[in-house]
Amino acid sequence: MHILYILGVYEMRGANMVRVNICLPDKLKEEVKKISKEQNTNFSYFVREATKEHLYRVKKEILKKKLIEQCKETAELNLEVCEEFKYVDGENL
Repeated sequence: MHILYILGVYEMRGANMVRVNICLPDKLKEEVKKISKEQNTNFSYFVREATKEHLYRVKKEILKKKLIEQCKETAELNLEVCEEFKYVDGENL
């Protein structure tokens, strides 16, 4: 297993960058290293972009679950309102 060590805080394109420790299985580390080299980028950039993409997908899934729950709550409320007005005569409105 390979470990990346914390050495300090850096600035990159206006954003503070912090070096962090991560543990990766040797095989995964070598695969990332190989692909990042093929993509003409560095290891840190590859891991950073993969992390951003994963965070985006997780946040999207969380939002999707919240929206589904809100839609269910709204549907229940709509049914309650319909039930309250089911005997109203539409001609007298």
